[in-house]
Amino acid sequence: MENPLRDWSQLDAYLARDMPDPRAPGRLEGAVPAIRMHGQSKYCCGLAHLALFERLHCLRGMDRTFEDFYLYPRELNRLLDSLTDYYVELVRAWGQLGGVDGLFLTDDWGTQTSLMISPRMWRTFFAARYRRICEEAHRSGMQLIFHSCGNVTAIIGDLIDCGVDVIDPLQPEAMDLEKVARDFGGKVAFSGGISDQELAALSPQEVKDHVRRSIDTLGKRYGNAYIAAPSNILLPDVPLENLVALFEACHTP
Repeated sequence: MENPLRDWSQLDAYLARDMPDPRAPGRLEGAVPAIRMHGQSKYCCGLAHLALFERLHCLRGMDRTFEDFYLYPRELNRLLDSLTDYYVELVRAWGQLGGVDGLFLTDDWGTQTSLMISPRMWRTFFAARYRRICEEAHRSGMQLIFHSCGNVTAIIGDLIDCGVDVIDPLQPEAMDLEKVARDFGGKVAFSGGISDQELAALSPQEVKDHVRRSIDTLGKRYGNAYIAAPSNILLPDVPLENLVALFEACHTP
């Protein structure tokens, strides 16, 4: 109904009393049956949705968050430090479960054309904090899959420097995938690249052609470090025959 931190005067009380406990009893129990069932035979990912930026504007509100970068950097840094501590501990908890191969971290940074803030500002407030999270994932024996919708081309190099292992979801409507592949192929694995926005309108053969182009562009030239997948969720208006074509193309050598 409203943002918990509408005013920075609430920050001390929030950090002292209301900051969630990443080790709260039962927090990760829902994952245990799946890990027991699939941990020895499948690649299993832990989830950490709504990470630093998204959690920040959930707490403060989007308009206030954009203002905070300019008007309240001291308070913003205090809150971001606490959020980073939370996610580092959550990553550690996922690693201690055993059987978890990767940590899927989500933080949407892109519009259809660019980042929501300047790359320089992103580096000032977020680069070192993401590095801490990536380092904890690696220390805990997990890879770090970083999900960010939209055009995040300007920070892919920074994410690689932070230690990100997989960039997801590479939206072809928003990014030049040929350029992304040329600039970063072989330095990081790619995931996505198949347009979820087009799957409903294409013919089955066009779906297969689209999948093959994605594999050729993002995978074959760079050691096949590519997870063939839609660039977002599959919507219910995608015809069944297109889903069949999608899966067949992904599994065809």
